[in-house]
Amino acid sequence: MSKPGKDSLLGNKIAAGVLTAGLVLWAANRIADSVVTSEAPEKAAIQIAALPSAAPVAAAPTGPESVLPLLASADIAKGAAFVQQQCSACHTVTNGGANGVGPNLYGVLGAPMFAHSGFSFSSAVKAKAKGSWDFDKMNQWLYAPNDYAPGTGMSYAGIKNTQARANVIAYLRTLSIRPLPLPTADEIKAEQAKAAPAAAAPAAAPAAPVEDLDALLAKADPAKGEALFQEQCAACHTITKGGANGMGPNLYGVVGAKAFSAPGFAFSDAVKSKAGQPWTLAALDAWLKAPMTYAPGTHMAYPGIKNDQTRADMIAYLNQNSASPAKLP
Repeated sequence: MSKPGKDSLLGNKIAAGVLTAGLVLWAANRIADSVVTSEAPEKAAIQIAALPSAAPVAAAPTGPESVLPLLASADIAKGAAFVQQQCSACHTVTNGGANGVGPNLYGVLGAPMFAHSGFSFSSAVKAKAKGSWDFDKMNQWLYAPNDYAPGTGMSYAGIKNTQARANVIAYLRTLSIRPLPLPTADEIKAEQAKAAPAAAAPAAAPAAPVEDLDALLAKADPAKGEALFQEQCAACHTITKGGANGMGPNLYGVVGAKAFSAPGFAFSDAVKSKAGQPWTLAALDAWLKAPMTYAPGTHMAYPGIKNDQTRADMIAYLNQNSASPAKLP
């Protein structure tokens, strides 16, 4: 007999409950399978239109502006002065002149590229030696030698001002027994037509805010300024204390000194209106950025240092070369 208070069927009831729950779960799954398909539909119930793709952004024009329209009216005398100031330390331009640091440039326009007799050209430029020097190739080379032939031994930064390049190329054209013919009206028109799509490109997005001069000078690297000076300025300027003037004035102590007033140097009329003003950091920055804009007509045909930080590096180096350097930020 079962003990009083005990349900003799408790075990059976528990088993029946478990079995019932299993049956209910199985039945629910079967119903769900018949109502909801497990396969993806051939078409989505709601069609979402594709977003319109953005219009392709026109590529920014690269390379220099053509000089062909400017050659006929270019100032050959200014081109000769430019070459004398910036190129003669490395190149001769007389017929039969010897090669120097760079090759002799007489007859260069129309001659085979990078193939001057007796001069050893780098492998970087030999890869670009295709055909002869025409106006367009010379324009691209003079604009940025290191972009035209990366790795070239010519460390010159290039001539960014289009008119200045035209003047130089017009002068180089005269250094020949048989100068290249000037471009025809049809050639100029074709060149302008090629440039027209670039002119119609949408305006570029606003540039990021530029750091002020104090911030640039605070992180300036005089060593980088010195390297740039040796590459681009030392051919015309000395910077030692008591150094002689060259094609340009001696630059020792220039920061804080009176502008365009170096003893014994003959400055052009274009800069005399600014003579006597102090070479402040801001004034030097403006001068080094674009000499021909700062003093139109100056004999210093240097195109300028366009990178803001690089100019600050140069100013920091110039400032070091002084008996009493200015206090930089």
